[in-house]
Amino acid sequence: MIISTSKLLFIFMLFLIITDECLGLKKKRTKKSAKDEDKKKDDEKENTEDDIPDEEKFLVTKICHLDMELDDEPIGRISIALFGEALPNTVNNFVALCKGSYRGDDSFGLKGSVFHRIVRDFLIQGGDITARDGTGGKSIYGPTFDDEGFYISHRSPGYVSMANYGPDTNSSQFFITLVRARHLDKRHVSFGKVIKGMDVVEQISEVKMDDNFLPTREVIIADSELEKCKSYVLPEDQR
Repeated sequence: MIISTSKLLFIFMLFLIITDECLGLKKKRTKKSAKDEDKKKDDEKENTEDDIPDEEKFLVTKICHLDMELDDEPIGRISIALFGEALPNTVNNFVALCKGSYRGDDSFGLKGSVFHRIVRDFLIQGGDITARDGTGGKSIYGPTFDDEGFYISHRSPGYVSMANYGPDTNSSQFFITLVRARHLDKRHVSFGKVIKGMDVVEQISEVKMDDNFLPTREVIIADSELEKCKSYVLPEDQR
């Protein structure tokens, strides 16, 4: 049987079309597989972070004390256990703030700063050591520094966490939770826990706010003190 040249050309073109479709499908599958593999790696990274042993997560390396005043009247002390084993960079920044100086800069400290934001039944926020109104702040690493890790959940009232305005924008501002706030997990770096003085935190949370969530009374960190302690794992009943 003799096949005409036109038929041979048609068969050849059909072969090319089918081959191209197969290759295109393979490429799409390969691209999708690569994306799935990247997602799997991201999931594995998150799982690895979550699987850090509690002995490391909740290892207290230092304690920061904040002496609080309300309109110049002393109201008590807030004591914060710092998890320096799991989050050394974040804790070192906060330690410098508690000490009140860094490399000769005596303006780098929490003393004299205020809690500028109070959201009842949610959190109190402070640590703006430059503007005192929530628009400023700085760190020992520069204006901001990266998120170190999301190892510790905002699982109950009293967790101390870095305030930010997006990923990797930590400075000196921090907040203390008034309730369980798991929706903040993996968005804010939690690095400490109030171990004494939650009654002081709750008293601050009762201060009335204006329409901009600014306190109608001045909530001042009158002094800060760093306590060096022998490292210990925070007991479960304090987490």
